[in-house]
Amino acid sequence: MDYNPEEIKNHYNEIPHGKAKSDAIRQAIEMADQNNDLPFMIYFREEICAESCFYGNTMEMMVVFPEMLSIIDRHPDIPSTQFDAGYKNALDHILWIYKWVVEECASFYQIPMEDCIKFFEDFKKRSQSYGYNLRPYYKAFYYFYDWDKEKADKAFHNFERIPRDGNSDCHACERNTEIEFYLKNGNFRKAAKLSADIEDFRLTCGDHWSAWLRMKILFFDYYMDNCEFEKATEIALILERRISDKKEFQIWGNIINCYAHTKPGRALRVYKKYWRTLEDWRTPQDLFESMMNTCCFWHVIKLGGKETAKLDLDNSFPLYNEDKSYNIEDLYNYYYNNDEVIP
Repeated sequence: MDYNPEEIKNHYNEIPHGKAKSDAIRQAIEMADQNNDLPFMIYFREEICAESCFYGNTMEMMVVFPEMLSIIDRHPDIPSTQFDAGYKNALDHILWIYKWVVEECASFYQIPMEDCIKFFEDFKKRSQSYGYNLRPYYKAFYYFYDWDKEKADKAFHNFERIPRDGNSDCHACERNTEIEFYLKNGNFRKAAKLSADIEDFRLTCGDHWSAWLRMKILFFDYYMDNCEFEKATEIALILERRISDKKEFQIWGNIINCYAHTKPGRALRVYKKYWRTLEDWRTPQDLFESMMNTCCFWHVIKLGGKETAKLDLDNSFPLYNEDKSYNIEDLYNYYYNNDEVIP
């Protein structure tokens, strides 16, 4: 069979997001490698990074990305392809994806802290060498240090003071970073004011809804953190109708935890529909949070005095029984124990 990268791309573009598409892109990488097609050796790896980061297992991006760095270091003048001509060359596109890598690396217990820092320092060096400034670097550092307020605040203010350049995220994504910062620091009024352009779709990212969904989830999380469950429920009801198939938006654990306080019947219906999704996440950190929220959901249901739940689940459910009546305590313990064993 003749090697034709355009036909290969058209083929995997027709496959829905998920494992089959990832497998097809991996095959594309193998064919580009066999034909020593340097631009597409990079481009197909960029495609698997995007697929795994937004729709699959993000660890795949963490494995493939160093391969791209190795190729570009040996061949620094690789051009971009006709499919990513918006970038000056292959390295320009790699620096865009590098932002995803540094933002995600802390989500994996498999990646030691010192290796995460090495990623950041390499991203910093390559960005400056290419002529870009450090605004994206500090934005990523802000998220990386979400457990250390002093370092996170310092990173945010460095991000804030540096002007935008060609490797900066879109205006909507940067606005959501600002909104998150002010919500975390208790300045709800400023966060709400900053959200207006996204609320009214004057600022968007990619498809029409992505930036709006991210903004709504930020306010939903704020209300949940402050135990304002009725306000969180108002947002959850809106989110239910708009959540897309991107992994980052599959916050069903958070939603059923919210509904357990306000709409327990609805919480059970959402759980029945999405119980598989609750255990299918991109990173160990995401999985931990999903299991924690689901555990909290069953805990609240248990506190409400309910001892059993009738759940029409198939035999792939780990606690499946034929009469489909489940003990709430058993369900709570299942998610609690699963959460404990996630490193």
